[in-house]
Amino acid sequence: MATTALSYYSDTSMQWDEDDRGEGPSTATPTPSPRFSKLLGSVLGSPFLTTSDLPMYDEAASTERDDEPEMETIDGAFSAVPRALTVTRPASPSPSFRTETYSIVNWTENNDVFGEGRPSLSDAAPTCTVRLRPGSTRGLYSGSTYLPYSAPTPYNTIRFPSPSPIKSSRSQGLLPKIWDALRESSPTKRGRRRFDNISSSLWSELDIDGIVDYASLPPLDGEEGELIDDEACFIDVRAVTGVDIVGLLPEEVALHVLSYLDLHAMIACLGVSKTWRRLAHDNALWHGLFRKRKADGWAVDLRKHKVQTPASLLAMSHSGQWSRGVPAQLEPDWRSLYMTRSELDRRWAGTSIVGTSEDKENAAVFEPRTRKISGHVDSVYCLEFDSSKIITGSRDKTIKVWSLKTGKCLATFHGHNGSVLCLKFDKDWDLDPANALSEEECAGSPNHRLWRKGFMVSGSSDSSVCVWDIYSCPVESEDGTVDIAVTAVARGILRGHSLGVLDIRIDDKWIISCSKDALIRVWNRETLELHCTFSGHEGPVNAVGLQGSRVASASGDGKMMLWDIATGERLRTFEGHDRGLACIEFKDDIIVSGSNDHKIKVWSATTGECVRTLTGHDNLVRTLSFDPRSGRLVSGSYDRSVKVWDLKTGRMLREFKACHNSHIFDVNFDATRIVSTSHDQKICILDFAEGLDGVSLFA
Repeated sequence: MATTALSYYSDTSMQWDEDDRGEGPSTATPTPSPRFSKLLGSVLGSPFLTTSDLPMYDEAASTERDDEPEMETIDGAFSAVPRALTVTRPASPSPSFRTETYSIVNWTENNDVFGEGRPSLSDAAPTCTVRLRPGSTRGLYSGSTYLPYSAPTPYNTIRFPSPSPIKSSRSQGLLPKIWDALRESSPTKRGRRRFDNISSSLWSELDIDGIVDYASLPPLDGEEGELIDDEACFIDVRAVTGVDIVGLLPEEVALHVLSYLDLHAMIACLGVSKTWRRLAHDNALWHGLFRKRKADGWAVDLRKHKVQTPASLLAMSHSGQWSRGVPAQLEPDWRSLYMTRSELDRRWAGTSIVGTSEDKENAAVFEPRTRKISGHVDSVYCLEFDSSKIITGSRDKTIKVWSLKTGKCLATFHGHNGSVLCLKFDKDWDLDPANALSEEECAGSPNHRLWRKGFMVSGSSDSSVCVWDIYSCPVESEDGTVDIAVTAVARGILRGHSLGVLDIRIDDKWIISCSKDALIRVWNRETLELHCTFSGHEGPVNAVGLQGSRVASASGDGKMMLWDIATGERLRTFEGHDRGLACIEFKDDIIVSGSNDHKIKVWSATTGECVRTLTGHDNLVRTLSFDPRSGRLVSGSYDRSVKVWDLKTGRMLREFKACHNSHIFDVNFDATRIVSTSHDQKICILDFAEGLDGVSLFA
């Protein structure tokens, strides 16, 4: 607080002798001083005397006299007066910085010499324009030094924020003052102002570090590069503008990096940038993704590519391309194949394709297109099919070949004297160039390159096994479409069973047949000689399965047995069904059996353990077909239904009851369709690939 000398406010004020100044007060009689007759007034406090009116104070003399009154230094002067003659004036409303050298303090928003181009603190923030007092010898105070005064310029006219209107605690104790200090400097205090960005040239002109009221600084708000809380540890990806490292890599390296991604990540890459989208469409990447689904049964047969279709072969023959060799196969569109196969799996699983779970009324499950083929005049007992044809055996003693594309009957073979109960052939033999006939075999025919030779075996109720050489060639029909012409020649007849042959299996080395005579016979495929015979069942052997050198057999006696071709020994007997077994499938280490007890059982060939039992049919399970890669099982029953199962979970996925009007005798399927035969003399095709492209490549 500043203090001033208090006048006696009378004409009897004491007069000090100038000659005795510095030696103590004069003993002369006090006389009125005209200099004390004029009092100055100030808006800052009470009336005060000018410093020139104050008497000189002898400090040495005052120390010798203990009874002298305590003296007080006058503000701004080198003089002192008794404390009793001073008065404390009220505090001046000043900003938070030092103002003892300034003559004018003007709090205004517009008084700014920087002009309109200089940004303001805010739209409503008052500013303090400080000008140095002309004639001041002290100038601007900075720390412990005073800077010389200079004329007002844009560099000595500084704008400061207004002080925060926080209630003072000067009259309170220590703890309230500490609380005020913490409150003023709290980083969460709102409403703080920030100094304008004063140019560095300003501070260099003044040669000072800058006067900053740190207590009035606003809290960090995360703007202008400030890091608050844990912001330094996190990145807002929406604000990141970095370098596309993958885009800068050589294309081969970038594709190798992307090859480690899964399907969801690859789809996400399509939306990153044009460069990433181009890379993510690379055919090799989708080929890799497709191959990763091999465990789910995803596979393609490149022999079925366009170059090797019957139409393409015929076109090459007409154009004379045979002289230049067969054209190289083009790479399939693996991304399109991946999407198609995914859609196929969804259709097989019966997933809703219209509507959502919230819109159950409009939800629908894909229904395969149903086609029925007629031509046999009696029950159709057996069937096999590949990518272009269906071959069936019937009670009418014939074997017929059908076009899978048009349903047209391509050929009819006669060779048995009884019902054709079973048959097997090498699938898609007409797509393998190695099966092409030589010029000598075709007797010099110019189209000998188009003919393909296959292998087929059939079993009949006449107790015989007939071995066929079957041939096919692409031909152009009258309507311009290309199909195949098929013919067959019986190579030999295997006789060894005494009763009807009920089932047959083949591989590259063996022919396996079973009969009502309760025997299983193994024949050499190349020489057609009998290799060995298995006996042990007490009833007719209705079905057999072949896997490598092991044979599984199912009998009407309710037992299933596993045999070893190399040693001729029985390895294991499976018992679990309540009634006789009608069908069996043996692939990898899995054996699936169907019985007259209406059940389907899944077995482990190695341990003999029954892994799972499937129930759902209402009558004898007559036929089975399954794919161990996809885990999909299809069954046909005398209850006139065809069911699709998931072997991994035992859950029934689909059921079709409108395929046939009578007992179902045989069923088979591939990646796109189910084909079944029945006592109603019909062949039924359920097509799951309706409207999809490229499905012919799926194996």
